[in-house]
Amino acid sequence: MIEYENYILNENPLLKDCLTATYLLRSKTKNILDTAAAMASEQTVGTWVSVPGITREMLRRYAGKVLDIWEIPDIENTNSRENELRTFIVQLAYPWKNFGGQIPMILTTVFGNISMTGDIKLLDLSFPKDLTDSLPGPQFGIAGIRSMLKIPHRPLLNTMIKPSTGISPEQGASLLYKAAFGGADIIKDDEVLSDTDFSPALKRVELYMKQLRQAEKETGEKKLYAVNVTDEPEKCIERAEKAVAAGAKAVMINFLTAGFGLVSSLARDEKINVPILAHLDFGGALYSSPWHGVSSALLYGKLARLAGVDLLTIPTPYGKFALTYEKYIKIVLNLRGELFDKRTVFPIVGGAIKQGNLPSLFSDLGTEFIVGAGGAIYAHPMGPAAGAKAFRQGIELCMKNSNFKELENYPELQAAIDKWG
Repeated sequence: MIEYENYILNENPLLKDCLTATYLLRSKTKNILDTAAAMASEQTVGTWVSVPGITREMLRRYAGKVLDIWEIPDIENTNSRENELRTFIVQLAYPWKNFGGQIPMILTTVFGNISMTGDIKLLDLSFPKDLTDSLPGPQFGIAGIRSMLKIPHRPLLNTMIKPSTGISPEQGASLLYKAAFGGADIIKDDEVLSDTDFSPALKRVELYMKQLRQAEKETGEKKLYAVNVTDEPEKCIERAEKAVAAGAKAVMINFLTAGFGLVSSLARDEKINVPILAHLDFGGALYSSPWHGVSSALLYGKLARLAGVDLLTIPTPYGKFALTYEKYIKIVLNLRGELFDKRTVFPIVGGAIKQGNLPSLFSDLGTEFIVGAGGAIYAHPMGPAAGAKAFRQGIELCMKNSNFKELENYPELQAAIDKWG
């Protein structure tokens, strides 16, 4: 018999206190109603067999509930479905008091054990306002970054120092200066370099900030350097606090490997209080499968944003990442769309982005984005400063004309187009 208490309608008043999860499920189940109810129970008050002590009041207040189930295609007529692989969209609701305002337990609740039960992918989460109020969200966001850099309208230029690793702080400082002088607004460490014997993070802060201030003086532009503080939690927070005390104006973290909870700790730490730049690495291990994992838009969108990220590198279809155009746009919508009163996140579009990609980026995103470029700056035939300058020239042209038809007065941009298209 169906336990009707396991099901509620979307109009049920209980939903104001619930987080809604949407899943893609492929199964040979003979009764999707029981399967969905078992999923909701497994992630809240129940287990695979009935246990004593569970009351109706406990179920009403703390059990997960089935909101809706859709089959694809939408089968209405009776027919034999014995041992047939069927596809469903399932929506479950979880009382958020079960886990509170922290993402590690949110993910444990909505996708813990059931992530290992077969072909199932977490597509999206819908957050009630009370829950988002308990999560930090961006402390600066797009408006705050623009205010810091005094750049009100145009897209920004970010570069990650190349070579990525194996260079000394002195070598990195020289490369940083060239890129900043050429026009980079934000310079960050590469994701593969955090704190090493050959390049201590705090030494980089010391030397890089000197070069950054020199570039600011010579260009008249504000600049940011984001030092990679990725590490175990205690070391990460300690290093971030010391970096900020030493003059760093931004920190960087590989957020998927370090953890959402650590990002929130950084965002809430009053001793840090600088923008958090998050890197996209490890995402493919979580979103790439069509039948398993977590959707890219949820990972890089709502979850990163609510955790406290201010700037986030995202994959695009234009470089080296295998991501569809639709998913890339959906990520941006999750970062920049209205999410109650949470600030928006600056998307950094990266992954082998070249100067020639700028018209497409403008067409896709308007002006509220950051170009993330490494190789196209440091491998420019006229040097790193020219590589950065070529991007700034391209941004200037796109702000005026949305195309690169007239390049005779832009030799650096012309050289980049000649080399990479």
